[in-house]
Amino acid sequence: LKHVARAASAKLPSGASASSAPPPAARARAEMPKRPRADSKDVLAEQMSLDIARGALTEGKKYGVALVGLGRSGAFHLTSIKNLPELTKLQWAIDVNEERAKAIGKEYGCKHGSSLEVALADPSVDIVIIASTTDTHFPFIMKSLTAKKAVFAEKPISHEVHEVQQAVDLALQHNLPFVCGYQRRCDMNFRALKTQLDNGAIGQLKMIKSCSRDNPVPPIEYLRTSGGIFQDMLIHDFDMQEWLSGGQMPESVLSVGHCYNPEIEKMKDLDIVAVLVKYSSGLVTMIDTCRDAAYGYDQRVEAFGSAGMLTAKNETTSHVELATVDGHLMPPAKWSFPERYNHAYMVELSEFVAMVRAGVNSEAHKLEQKEMMRHPRVVKTAWASELSWKLGRQVRLDEDLDALQRQADEAAKKS
Repeated sequence: LKHVARAASAKLPSGASASSAPPPAARARAEMPKRPRADSKDVLAEQMSLDIARGALTEGKKYGVALVGLGRSGAFHLTSIKNLPELTKLQWAIDVNEERAKAIGKEYGCKHGSSLEVALADPSVDIVIIASTTDTHFPFIMKSLTAKKAVFAEKPISHEVHEVQQAVDLALQHNLPFVCGYQRRCDMNFRALKTQLDNGAIGQLKMIKSCSRDNPVPPIEYLRTSGGIFQDMLIHDFDMQEWLSGGQMPESVLSVGHCYNPEIEKMKDLDIVAVLVKYSSGLVTMIDTCRDAAYGYDQRVEAFGSAGMLTAKNETTSHVELATVDGHLMPPAKWSFPERYNHAYMVELSEFVAMVRAGVNSEAHKLEQKEMMRHPRVVKTAWASELSWKLGRQVRLDEDLDALQRQADEAAKKS
């Protein structure tokens, strides 16, 4: 310790002491932190929650909701709607399984059916939440926006970049609230990391590493329509990298992968993938993802910069550690994504409702319109990453991806 103290003191200006010169990271922490904009949807949602708790809501309107898709994602949104009784009311429960829709309709006292068109014609519907199978998202989004409804959709909008752009363009054309949900952005740990990153706590951002390991393996029925591991799982990581990097567009991607699960292999999909992404700024990002992890759901992010490192560790069932003569016993990881992101799903809907309440002339709405411009870029990155694996080489984002897709398809036919 004496050697360390002498070495530190030797680097200080004349007359300064080690205690009087905090390191760069400490100086960053000491600076006034950047708070979210007072007109952003997250701040509006916080104020809305306070008003609800105080009984101080200034309006009595309840927003009518049509929920499309009553499966595992739909269940989250049902809970979120139930937790916002002052501002939302489920008007329609829609699912291809009519018995399921009927049961939800009875439980929530709402109308039910298997057709979105009937719900869109109902003037009591202000908001459409789309949580149906992945392959139905784009047509349902387009129909809902055409009907001039506010739309919250589970990701992805589509696997096709041009369709994603069409949806964004339509929302902008009609000046409608439109959010595609990437729930990690609403996770308190990742938000805390983002805040410190934006505050300059680690200086210039040089590297991002993310780990995304699902558990348990999703149902095979779900995987068949999911779009594959790149568009279903890795797209979350690409969105996180877009967010943490401040909207930087990747320059190139390199992907490798394998499939251990024979059922998934039959779909010509992978269950384990690693991706290396390069940016023109010099930023490098890495992702490792897997469809299962024996120890539980695993989501971690590390950001490395010129002045230090930020780490968001995996969520465990508690923060209690037992230490005995036998060693240290840590609590297990949360088992699956319903446990891990239960709170984030509620935050998502709360913030969406807060933005809808604020109106289309609000700064929150305008900020979200800028945010939605990222969606084509994120889907394009996922597409390029998949092509990298299929072609066995690095893919630049400025290449003709349609031509590369044709090349990959031809190679697949010959194999």
